[in-house]
Amino acid sequence: MSCCTAATRTAFGLLRRGSNLSLSHTASAGSSRLPAVARRGRASRVPAAFRNAPAFTSRGGLVSLHRRHAEVLARSSRNNPVSRAVSSVASPPSQRDASVSDAEEASGAEISRGGDGPVRPEYCDISEEEDVQKRRIVVMEPGATVVCTAEEEKIFGTLLDVVKRYELPVTLRVAGGWVRDKLLGKHSSDIDIALDTMMGEEFAAKVNEYLQEKGEETHGVGVIQSNPDQSKHLETATMRVHGQWLDLVNLRSEEYTEASRIPEMKFGSATDDAYRRDLTINSLFYNINLRCVEDFTGMGLKDLQDGVVRTPLPPRTTFLDDPLRILRSVRFASRFGFSLDDAIVHAATDAEVQEKLLSKVSRERVGKEVQGMLRGPSPGDALSLLCRFNLFDTVFATSFPETLTSRLPPTVAWGCLHSMRSLDAVLSSLANSRGDASFFTKELTCEEREWLVLAAFLAPLEGGEFQALGHPAGKKTKFIPVVHTVVKEALKWRVKDAEAVSLVLELAADMRWSLIGRDGAELPKFTRLRAGKLLRRGKECWRLALIMGAVLEMPGVVMLGEGDELEPWAVELAKGPPSAEPLAESKGSPLHAFSATSLGEGERTKDGVLSDEADAAKVRVSAKKLSARVRDVEDAIAAMNLDGVWNMRPILDGGKVMKLTGAKGPVMKVLTERLIDWQLENPEGGEAEATAFLASVSEKIVGEYVQPPRGA
Repeated sequence: MSCCTAATRTAFGLLRRGSNLSLSHTASAGSSRLPAVARRGRASRVPAAFRNAPAFTSRGGLVSLHRRHAEVLARSSRNNPVSRAVSSVASPPSQRDASVSDAEEASGAEISRGGDGPVRPEYCDISEEEDVQKRRIVVMEPGATVVCTAEEEKIFGTLLDVVKRYELPVTLRVAGGWVRDKLLGKHSSDIDIALDTMMGEEFAAKVNEYLQEKGEETHGVGVIQSNPDQSKHLETATMRVHGQWLDLVNLRSEEYTEASRIPEMKFGSATDDAYRRDLTINSLFYNINLRCVEDFTGMGLKDLQDGVVRTPLPPRTTFLDDPLRILRSVRFASRFGFSLDDAIVHAATDAEVQEKLLSKVSRERVGKEVQGMLRGPSPGDALSLLCRFNLFDTVFATSFPETLTSRLPPTVAWGCLHSMRSLDAVLSSLANSRGDASFFTKELTCEEREWLVLAAFLAPLEGGEFQALGHPAGKKTKFIPVVHTVVKEALKWRVKDAEAVSLVLELAADMRWSLIGRDGAELPKFTRLRAGKLLRRGKECWRLALIMGAVLEMPGVVMLGEGDELEPWAVELAKGPPSAEPLAESKGSPLHAFSATSLGEGERTKDGVLSDEADAAKVRVSAKKLSARVRDVEDAIAAMNLDGVWNMRPILDGGKVMKLTGAKGPVMKVLTERLIDWQLENPEGGEAEATAFLASVSEKIVGEYVQPPRGA
């Protein structure tokens, strides 16, 4: 229809890094890394069933891992403008949303760019700040129209001039997300041009030819090749016109043969193309020639008005065509707070569909969709849906060896969700105590939000390592951290991201003991030295680690790598609604913005009360107490002027230290670290006092220093 109206004991059997026990070998008694763990007084417990499992082991190296993670992160500037939170309202028209364009549908393919075509930046996929803060679900108003900006009118006018100038028999339509967002009253810079009789690259060449004739600026054209084996069916041309990114793609029709699961692609009608789109709300067109909205499925406008995520064809058909659309359904439901059609819920758990998601879709495409979920306004809703669709293994555990997956408890996904929900509870209590609900969306960058949420979700897997294939047990055995593997291999995110998530979790464990305090244990005295050393290790990530330290202390949050068991009550609680205290004067919580997608009813008693309400109350009480502790630590750090302490340089340079002590070689590092410790304890001390201190301790340090063996 054309509508031109404007309308366990678990099982890793893994030990935490730095433990002095091992499943396959005994750590050297002379290891220089063990004392760091011993100081925390941590006792590791190993499930008896896994004490002889050769594929798992614990290793030393906690301190060195912290340093390595921090060094990798230090090489990237925290203030990189393209990584900061950008509201889609505030984004200038030339900026691209981090959400994958509807034409590309998260191809994950390399873009072959010609000429001077620049690489487009990535920005946060987060809804309008006002909507997020008010936890408001925005649907299409009756009679809504597409209102183009002056810049868009200029672009569309140029494209129509190209058609007229070269007498091209083509109808120009804007497809998908731009139309959807315009009808919702939102800003969008994601312009995908659908062509009915030309390939995108061919039309792009004509656009540049026209601009050149007019003496206007032109740019190179990039081409994203189709890849049917990976369910990427469309060749997409990408270019900039008047400073705005455009994707150009032809309308398609598909024919399947009995001999092949790969469809034969042909030019199709707008109706054919609309029914092959992922969702009805993304199947709408804006006809530039006629200046009207077209709804060829007959469902897109209604679903946009009702707030429903639905597929144009039966979901199973749509998902088998491109299984990534399961994840896209989840992302859009959590992004807008829309309800999922019941048929999608059923098809998403279909065994064949999930197998196709694992075998047909590249990990890069999966990782992009997960990133879009975490950068959206309601990452908790997205992760909840993934768990309810039994997609945890398919999305996060694909790189685990069978020896590890066979030992994971069947409820590990719910344990991860409970950990993330505990972060939600802590963040909500922090926001309410500060009287500012925007901490998570405004004070943290896009990257920091991703790292924090993913760290909380993967916390139960922290501390686990598995033996790399082809590396037999022995001194040179290679072990791979589980969390690092999920981020780097299962999601194909950057090494920087994997290092950041690992650093946050590892430092959080130490902050839990040193700054947050364990339940029932006496809290060590808060000193400038202790806090300063932790901040120097974590650098810009220290606040994330501090919050995660509180999360690790929340009831029911476990670390399977330490031999902890998932608690049944926490698993059941995770299957129900979120437990966080609602944000003051708004609905929802920091990670669960919309109640419509926070599925889970839970079992109710005869009185109508949730049977697990007592457990939820326990979570809220703990979150309130621990968030207060986080604020106390933040206040103490501010009072001691420690924020940014990682930039502090030794008051004496290397030459002066060498001249004073006569030391050379690796021991210089030890002397420098002692000098930094002194500076932390004596912030008002000068060079003379520092010289006197170093002179008093250097002889003993140099005399006792034993150079570590090569390769240690």
